[in-house]
Amino acid sequence: MNHNLEQIKQDYQNIKVPDSLKQKMEDSIKQAKSDMEREKIPARPGRRRNALFQSWVARGCAGVAVAALLLTILVNASAPIAYAMEQIPVLGAVVKVVNFREYKQQNGQMEANIKVPQVRVGDENGEVMEHASRALNGRIQDYTDELIAAYEADVKASGGEGTQAVDLDYEVVTDNERLFSLQFHQTVTMAGASQSEKIYHIDKQTGNMVTLKDLFEEGTDYQALISENIKQQMKEQMEQDDSKSYYLEMDTEEWNFQEIAQDVDFYVNDSGRLVIVFDEYEVAPGYMGVVSFEIPTEVVEPVVKEGYLGD
Repeated sequence: MNHNLEQIKQDYQNIKVPDSLKQKMEDSIKQAKSDMEREKIPARPGRRRNALFQSWVARGCAGVAVAALLLTILVNASAPIAYAMEQIPVLGAVVKVVNFREYKQQNGQMEANIKVPQVRVGDENGEVMEHASRALNGRIQDYTDELIAAYEADVKASGGEGTQAVDLDYEVVTDNERLFSLQFHQTVTMAGASQSEKIYHIDKQTGNMVTLKDLFEEGTDYQALISENIKQQMKEQMEQDDSKSYYLEMDTEEWNFQEIAQDVDFYVNDSGRLVIVFDEYEVAPGYMGVVSFEIPTEVVEPVVKEGYLGD
């Protein structure tokens, strides 16, 4: 420990301050002196206190700016300091995509490009939450292994003479105070392209994986509330745009959209609203692709648990 402190001290003392930073510091000092001189000028009653206050604020902001610049240099110049800052505790779990491996294969006219991320879940003290990390990475591994196995089976069945492209990418779609959501985009191209989505979620307060039902009070019929709103949106979209079509009020009852499943894909967008996501062909013809519906918070407000959705 003493050795680390000594090393940090040496790193700090050996940092070369850039000329641009020196100039900014000198300018800030000159400005502060100038402000102090102006404070000596008599002012009309009632204005001196405001002038003093504004001057103190200005000098304070200048000091914060200089400190911020110095801190940036320290973190980028010293590995021990950067590491120490990573250990600063935060409230709630912290979820990060730390790395990924890529499955790339090409067999004649068949190819696969599948990205497999590795995720780390940490607690408020910066310690890795092994159980939560294993749970999420295990789900990701199972999902991507299934895609890889299906591709390899297709290659084998076609004797390498088939035409197919399998692509899988991902993005973080939710990273707020309560939820972390990782969304996968899968595209399989043969004669045409087929798209599907998969989204995994971590509750940052508990470190546990969650599904849609975990966002709502137990025993409530959240599925009916959400489904009715989606049907309403479908009708409105079809009335306003002839090019849009959904499996709704069709002649064949079994094709009609009735209700969302408990494991339906979803995420919470930047506005704090719930978004329900359907794969291609799930609730609409293929030309519609992947479709999603933003659910107004007031629709589910009576049954949603506190903290998951915004106003």
